[in-house]
Amino acid sequence: MFRQQLSHLTKLTTSTLKYASTNTVTLLSMATSTEDPMPSQALINFWIQETQRGLDAFFDDQFETAQIIFVQHVTESPFHAVGYAMIAYVEAMLGFEPEKIANALQLIHTAEAMARQFGKRARRRSWKSKGSTTADDQESSNSISESCKDSAQKKRYFSSRNDQPIDIQYVLLETNCMLMSATIQFLRSSWIEYMKAAYKLRKAYKMYEHLFETLTGQKVLEYAANLKGLRQQKLGPNFVPARRRSDAQGTEPANTDTVSLSSVMTTPAPHLWTEKRFGVFRHRKSNTDLGPLNRKKKSESSSRKQSSDPGETAIESGIFFGIGLFSLIFSLLPPKVNKILNTLGFHSSRPFAIHLLQESYYSQGLYSSLSALTLLAYYTNLSLFIHPQLLPRSFSLENARIILNEMKVRYTQGKIWKLLEGKLCKMEGRTRQGVEILRDARRRRQDPDMDSKHDPMVNELAQLQALAVYEMGWGQLFLGDYFQAAETFLRLERMNNWSRAFYHYIATCCIFADEAYDKAATEFLKVPALLDRKRQLGARLLPNEIFAERKIKRWKEKVRELQSTDTNLQSCNSLDGQMLREVAVVHPLWELIYLWNGTSQLTDEILGSMKTRLRSTLLCPTPSSQCVQPSPSERAFLLLLLGVVERELGDFEASAEFLLASVAMEPQVEEDVWIIPYAMYEIAALRCFEPFTPTRAKEAREWIRRSEHFFSKRTTNEASNSNSNSSSTHTPQDQGDADWESRLYVRCQLLLEKLDDMADT
Repeated sequence: MFRQQLSHLTKLTTSTLKYASTNTVTLLSMATSTEDPMPSQALINFWIQETQRGLDAFFDDQFETAQIIFVQHVTESPFHAVGYAMIAYVEAMLGFEPEKIANALQLIHTAEAMARQFGKRARRRSWKSKGSTTADDQESSNSISESCKDSAQKKRYFSSRNDQPIDIQYVLLETNCMLMSATIQFLRSSWIEYMKAAYKLRKAYKMYEHLFETLTGQKVLEYAANLKGLRQQKLGPNFVPARRRSDAQGTEPANTDTVSLSSVMTTPAPHLWTEKRFGVFRHRKSNTDLGPLNRKKKSESSSRKQSSDPGETAIESGIFFGIGLFSLIFSLLPPKVNKILNTLGFHSSRPFAIHLLQESYYSQGLYSSLSALTLLAYYTNLSLFIHPQLLPRSFSLENARIILNEMKVRYTQGKIWKLLEGKLCKMEGRTRQGVEILRDARRRRQDPDMDSKHDPMVNELAQLQALAVYEMGWGQLFLGDYFQAAETFLRLERMNNWSRAFYHYIATCCIFADEAYDKAATEFLKVPALLDRKRQLGARLLPNEIFAERKIKRWKEKVRELQSTDTNLQSCNSLDGQMLREVAVVHPLWELIYLWNGTSQLTDEILGSMKTRLRSTLLCPTPSSQCVQPSPSERAFLLLLLGVVERELGDFEASAEFLLASVAMEPQVEEDVWIIPYAMYEIAALRCFEPFTPTRAKEAREWIRRSEHFFSKRTTNEASNSNSNSSSTHTPQDQGDADWESRLYVRCQLLLEKLDDMADT
């Protein structure tokens, strides 16, 4: 999921890929050359500033300008080579095409080799200048990436140098390349490539860990533990970092008992860094030197940025970004994957990851914009998992809005920031305004001076437009504009091939909600054909596609059951509008709205209509003879949805009654087993809406525990039952429920974090 959302951010031009394939030999020869003299610090700073300029152009939709900037120095600057490879990496992650993956890997490997070679030459020059030829120096001349076992040796090496840390710059670039290379290798359909990627991913993480320890003087786990303890013991629940507090007040923070979290946690150990070596860490000891996100006095902020060395800020922002990104991604992975990663030495903490990414952003270094993008993408996607009123305090709506406003000022043409703003508006309850912003983000920019023969992808991001259309469709759906939403998803089906069958399914659900039942029946029947075509091409179906196919298959089976019992229906088509209304006991659009966590964004009018219809379906004592009775799974979901609707309308007592009734149906539910653990989760969430007491908090945690362990318990029970009879078992993956299980895990983790926040108040 997290990769899917990040993969829609940008697209590389065709001309860039052509350049990549024809200039690899030149880049590789430069990377392996050891005869050229090392660049001066002034030249390195120039490279960093130019790379920053290229990234700024890239984030501001000036793709041709960004390409020109990177290409100019790509054969001599490892910073440009890594930036250039990053664009190819994004293109490969978007397209999933073998040729693009191969081109990206080639550029990444070349940039990695160049960074490693520059690091070796920098260390060699440092040793020659000192006249040091001891055995320890010769042994430590190897790159960090070549051996990550002897951390004591590496610490002695780093602490022994008093010059500018240009070698660490190159180690950081090399580690970034390893991260890109590892993640892109997972796109290849080869077990050997998966193993190589896993090994390289662990290696990159260990390198980031050591760089982090060198930077802060603390191990990652120690830092995270101290951070959590400091939040709970010293700062209190209402702590606001001084840099943000000064922004709200328009003044510099005074030296009071309220301290900055970053100044306490990241003060370096004196034996690791000297005053001459890293002036930026002297700045970190004082809250006033970093400045707030949106300071009124722009001249003061500018003078601070200019006084900081680009290399120093690049190191700080890069290390914090790397560890923060790793930790954030790990915190979103399913529990089974996390257990495996923990045995390999990976650890995750969402508040810790958010803290590091914010520090990377505050530093205004080379990775600042990437950190801002990661934070905003993460925060705006929380709407898929948790109610807006239950968002944890690790990254607030206020901070997200401040960062977004800063990015909008910095990148006035960048549509990615408009996309994020549209999603943020929906989280703030301004759905209609968010839809209008998204509509503007998906429009093509008309440039009368642009040559009509010029590659349009130089000026447009097709995947970004598709994502804006996708988010706009969901916004229209939540507002009840079903006809417009159907047209939007049908347009998306034509412009994007990621999951055409599921886009068609969503559009048809909107047609059903618009009461065009005959048309909806016709369109629903097209979905299986689209999926069969995808299978014929050798592509694997996504969980949401399996989910849609299973729904339509069940409707067809119910129609056949009705025809077999009623002779008057035998002449009817397999699935027409009339029959669709009978067999679709669960409103297909309402089911999607719940699974995509959109119930909280519905209007009171829509919620009231849902309540009336759900009660009528559940409580009707004498259904007609032709009416299809809800199956146990359908009844359990109707009770779950009604409980959530009652909660949104403020009737907590009725909500608890229906949710508990849904959980009580667990022994009868054989299909859509995800319903029961979701009902357990909703009971826990309901306790968080009620006035907080230790008893309610304990009850909520118990329901979360039951919800998290449901799937593993269910799988164990089914496996034991299969030994005593010949019936086959079905895993969540077989039924297309794997995605719902993963989403539920993230929901539970976020709710536990919210409970921790509430306990601190």
